[in-house]
Amino acid sequence: MAMVVKKIKTLNKILIIGAILGFILIMFVPYFWMILSSFKTRVDLLSTTPKWIFKPTLENFPKVFIEREFLKYFVNSLLISISSLTISLIIGVPCAYAISRFDFQAKGHFFFYILSTRMAPPVAFALPMYILFSKFGILGTHLAVILAHTTITLSFIIWIMKGFFDDIPIELEQAAMTDGYTIFGAFKNVILPIVKPGIVATSLFSFIFSWNEFLFALVLGGSASRTLPAAFPGLVTPHGTFWAQLSAAGTVVTIPVIILAFVLQKHLVRGLSFGAVKQ
Repeated sequence: MAMVVKKIKTLNKILIIGAILGFILIMFVPYFWMILSSFKTRVDLLSTTPKWIFKPTLENFPKVFIEREFLKYFVNSLLISISSLTISLIIGVPCAYAISRFDFQAKGHFFFYILSTRMAPPVAFALPMYILFSKFGILGTHLAVILAHTTITLSFIIWIMKGFFDDIPIELEQAAMTDGYTIFGAFKNVILPIVKPGIVATSLFSFIFSWNEFLFALVLGGSASRTLPAAFPGLVTPHGTFWAQLSAAGTVVTIPVIILAFVLQKHLVRGLSFGAVKQ
């Protein structure tokens, strides 16, 4: 009987692993096809029979990034994403700590107000931001897109980081202040190192949002501050869609996210599981 139960458990484990691998394979096929398409000529790409074996070419990358100036848009995406994330972290992490640790009047209402900025769809903010930035003379600049992205990522960072701070016993700060630290010193030297995995996980998701964001970059950013996602429609013309160049740009736009996820993998896993097991 024990052998039968053991075999059933082994079979279930194999089936689960097989199902997970199959799901990953299905999800990876479109991405793999995009990578292949970026190395195809227009003739191979538009062939009625999908070609898995072909003579690869690199001409699509210089065409899209040099001739169509997508390299400038790539730099814009990096600048806007990193700037928006930096501002959101500088403001959001201390704000989340203050909400978690201190009691003040209308604390619940204040936290709900922060969350409410995520309830409306981004398109509802596009027109007010367009008018506001136009009056301040920053419409069509990097600053306009950075501020727009910050309004979205800031509330996300505050919301997520508050949960991480709530999981840390307040006795740690009290012990640190007993040793001579100020409140800020305890926050900087004791609490921040503990929640570092949570900051990394939150930062990665916030960076991905800003990196992939399309609407604000298209509406609020001009030609000088256009990001990669906002530049993609330029490859869809009345004369046809440049699928190979679009695939090349799509392949490159995923590289920073993949590199970050790979480099920060250890911190990301710890951050996502932070507080899952309480002592």
